[in-house]
Order: sequence, then structure tokens, then C-alpha cells
Amino acid sequence: MDNGKQFDNVELREYCDNNNIELRFTSVAHPQANGHAEVANRIILDGLKKRVERSRNTWADELLPILWAYPTTCKVTIEATPFMLAYGAVVVVPLEITHRPPRIEAYESETNKEGMRLALDLIDEVRHEASARNTEHQRRASL
Repeated sequence: MDNGKQFDNVELREYCDNNNIELRFTSVAHPQANGHAEVANRIILDGLKKRVERSRNTWADELLPILWAYPTTCKVTIEATPFMLAYGAVVVVPLEITHRPPRIEAYESETNKEGMRLALDLIDEVRHEASARNTEHQRRASL
């Protein structure tokens, strides 16, 4: 069944424009081919199950924290977060906005812009190192 272009409509484009959100579309030919989608889904479902059992809330109440945690949690095999590999930056979690740790208190716009430019220049190297760590981890696991 073809659902068409669910996220390509006038309302969404206007919303993104009004909120300074850069909208990008991509096509994933076969995400199931490499197993990454299944692994991510399994991790998310496992976390969701644990949180629902522990808190006695509904799964809908626990879904957003789990979806936030997955891309912002450091993965042992690559020693980086998926967010870092995608955007070249360390994420600021909601708790840091309300409790203001030192890295938030020391924020300076110009310094941050320079740091982001540098991080984006180095993102390919960070991704390469993460890939090398993952390959080494897989090699050790296969022994």
C-alpha cells in the first residue's frame, strides 16, 4: 500500500518555515536489509516494556522518554551517540534546560557557532572512528 507523501504538504512546510525548521526529505530503499531498523525497534520496545512495568503507566505515557533516550544515549560499541553521529554535536536534554549545568551556564553564542562549524568539519572523522570501533567490536565478538 502506498501512503503517498504524508509529510510533504503545505501545512507542514508552513509550520517548518514559521519555526525555523529545515525540512529535508530522504528515501530509504531497504532499511530492513541491514538489520538496523530491527535492532533499533527491539531496543526501543525493550526500554518501553521495562518503563511500563516499573511505572505502571500506559505505554503512550512512556513512549516519548524512550524515543528521546535512544538517540541520545552513548552506545558502548561506537563510544558515541546516534545524535552525535548525525548532527556532530552533543545533545542538550530537557533536564539541562531547567537545571542549568555548567556547560549550559557557560554558553556563548559566538563560541558555540565556531564550535559547531568545527564539529561539522570533523563529523566524517568522528563517523569513521565510530565505524572502526564497531568493526573491531564485531571482530572480537566473532572470535
